[in-house]
Amino acid sequence: MRRFFFLLREAFSGLGRAKLSASFSVIMVTLSFTLLGSFYLTSVQAEKFLDYLKSKVEVEAFLSDSLSAQQVRDIRSQLVSTRGIASVQFVSKDEAAEIFKREFGQDIKTVLDFNPLPASYRIFLRDSYKNSRDVAAITAKVGKISGVESVKYRKILLTLIDRRVRLFYGILIGFGGALILLSIFLVYNSMRLAISYKKRIIDTMKLVGASRSFVRMPFLLGGMIQGFTGGLIASGAIYGVLHAAVVLLQENILVEVLPKPEFYAAIVGIATMLGLFSTLIATRRYIKEGLS
Repeated sequence: MRRFFFLLREAFSGLGRAKLSASFSVIMVTLSFTLLGSFYLTSVQAEKFLDYLKSKVEVEAFLSDSLSAQQVRDIRSQLVSTRGIASVQFVSKDEAAEIFKREFGQDIKTVLDFNPLPASYRIFLRDSYKNSRDVAAITAKVGKISGVESVKYRKILLTLIDRRVRLFYGILIGFGGALILLSIFLVYNSMRLAISYKKRIIDTMKLVGASRSFVRMPFLLGGMIQGFTGGLIASGAIYGVLHAAVVLLQENILVEVLPKPEFYAAIVGIATMLGLFSTLIATRRYIKEGLS
């Protein structure tokens, strides 16, 4: 235990000597993980919204009026056996007329004296197939089934969703990666300065036979402290902003946005590991030089 406190004291001592660099590193880690945490929460809500939009994506296969009841049942069998289709729902000509009446407020039979609307199958897809490529492939297969006159789906909406998803995640990965790399560089630089300030102490330890791992430990602890501090402040900032928004706006729906405690623990843990990783890089290079 005394050894641990000695190493911890040396870690704080090293940070104190590189005070400006260490402080800037903590600030950068804080900003990085505040933004990353916010982006993550935004992406979760965006994904829920996109899932809602995708749940509205349906494929409808319109049938020929000349089909017999058996042929209609045969088409159903072919549809449910098609890969990617979860279920189907038959819509008769009369049901199609009722849907038209609910949506447009007019009875098509009165307007035209007959019902021109075809019977159809509403096709519900499995979640993993609700993308423009798979839907296009499924509709092509369905369109080749004998007795199916045409197949319709919201192609423009689905294509737009796919494009926005790719753009959003591209920005998220690019910006998040840049922030993490910058944080690693700053913690690395802070530890490099701390090592240079303790060059004489490192040389003295070398003379008395100190192991490389013993010399590196205070710096590793220092890097973890920087990461832990930055992650803790970032998680506190996110927690404070979200809970303040719930109180000020008094919207119960915002409560669903509040992340679980594991989210905050993950921010602190990942930030701490980032600090450790950055310091490992610095100490492998500069401590090796000092103990060579």
